[in-house]
Formats: sequence, structure tokens, C-alpha cells
Amino acid sequence: MPNYTYSDDRDAAVKNKLGAKTHEDLEKREARLVFSRDAEIIADGFPTGTFDAKHLKAIHRHLFQDVYEWAGHTRDEKVRLSDGTVASEPLLRKVDGSPFMVGAHIAGALDAIADRLRAANYLRGLPRQEFAEQAADIMADINAAHAFREGNGRTQRAFIRQLALEAGHELDFSVVSRERMIQASIAANERGDNTIMRRMFDEISNPARVAALIPTIEFLEQQGFPWNDRYVATLEPGYAVEVTLAGVNGDHFMARTGSDILIGQRADLPRPQPNRGEAFTVEPSRWGDQPRARDRGGRDR
Repeated sequence: MPNYTYSDDRDAAVKNKLGAKTHEDLEKREARLVFSRDAEIIADGFPTGTFDAKHLKAIHRHLFQDVYEWAGHTRDEKVRLSDGTVASEPLLRKVDGSPFMVGAHIAGALDAIADRLRAANYLRGLPRQEFAEQAADIMADINAAHAFREGNGRTQRAFIRQLALEAGHELDFSVVSRERMIQASIAANERGDNTIMRRMFDEISNPARVAALIPTIEFLEQQGFPWNDRYVATLEPGYAVEVTLAGVNGDHFMARTGSDILIGQRADLPRPQPNRGEAFTVEPSRWGDQPRARDRGGRDR
């Protein structure tokens, strides 16, 4: 029986249930289906589990059941497909050619993560900031395992969102740009530095900071600006930074440093207030807790 191998052609689609032949076509069609399955999770609840490998697989299976026959199986597992081939890809490489974790190590890595969570009582009872730091480290380790051929990011985010909810916290990944997630993942996996990931989790668990990002992202989308391709974040308290003012809206301002887009609190602007396009140094103050923000669909978060 032939092994199910993947083409080296970056434009070719991974074998799928949709009949998509190109990566671009698959990505578009997949996105709609997975979005619907994720909405089901929000409405009806997450797959049950104990935050182990079986639980992670159940989430992947739910999200990608309409797209891949091998949904819910890690890439080291051999799955017989309806056409008689066997899906398996224990050796997987990144776009730059460097390898992800070898398939034989995936099960052990996921078991180690499950053991850590169990020993830490699944991060329950922790203050928000402490939870955010530990959850970020868990996210980095799951990402390093890269357990699935496709769909790792969406599966990991759903897994961590469920972990947060059961620990009494919320994480809003809708305000995280693709570029920011890439930078956080590269720093954690290739340099062993979880700083960007931890800062991101601290931000998306803080209602005040999420509430500042939502209107900014809405504005950028209305302008047709590709915000997902930029590092977008709120200013980090306690870290002075030189920025260029892009605009002020209500209690917040938008600024940039090179290609990064940063959101700050208007009260932190120097006096007199800088003009648009003017560079200045800002020393961000602490972001307070505010009532739970509402997402772009009008739902309570």
C-alpha cells in the first residue's frame, strides 16, 4: 500500500475532502468551514477532555472534520484514506527548510505537557497575569510539537481558550495579527525566548487592552489595510519607546515604530500633544481592568 506523501510544490494542496488542487483554493474553502466549526464550539461548548493528547486531537477532529480524512490524527500516525493511500508525515519542514519536531517525539511531548498541566491543577486559581505567563509557555510547547500536518494554530488556540475558560480567564485571539503570532512562535521555538508569547497572552487576557485593540483593527479593516501582516499590539507598561503618532481616537492613540502598529492610552501622551506624524517618546502606564469588551460581532466576551 503506497504511503501518502505530500508534494514539494508549495502551491499544491494537501490531499483533502474538498477536491481543492491548489493551496490557495484549499485555504479559502477550508477557512469558511473551520470558522463554522469553531462557531459551534463557541455556541455548544468545547470537546470534553483532560487537556492531554486525546483532547487536542478531539479539537482538531471537530474543527477539520469537513476538510481532511485524517482530522484528529497527529502527523506521525498512519491513517488509511478512502482512496487506499496511507496518510503519514512524521518528517515535516518549515518554509525555510528547517524541520519541525520528528514525529516519533510528538506523543512524548504532548504527554509531558499534559503532565505539567495536571501537576499545576490546570492553571486554576491563578491571578490573571500569572495564568497568562504559564499559559503562554504551554502554548509555546504545543506549537513546538506541531502535531498536525495542517491546522496547528487554530487547534492550539481553541485548546488554550478552553484551558483559560476552565481556569476562570478569557483569551481573545481575534486581536492577534498573523505576523505577531509568527514572531512569538519563532522566538519561542527557535530562540527559546517566550517573552513575546508571554506579553501577547498578558495582553489578550486583559479586557482593557483588548477593548483598545478592537476599534483599531476595525478601522484598519475598513481602510483595507492588511493589519494581519503587521505586528499590532498595545504599548507595554513600564517600557519607554519612541513612536510616531498616527492618530488619536477617544481615550486611545495609534502610533507606529517602523512597520509595527502600537496602541496607547491618550493620557500617556506628552503635553503639549504631539501632531500626527510627529515622533516622541512615550512611557506607557498600567492598563487598568475595564468591563468585558464586546467583539466585532456584538457578542459579550
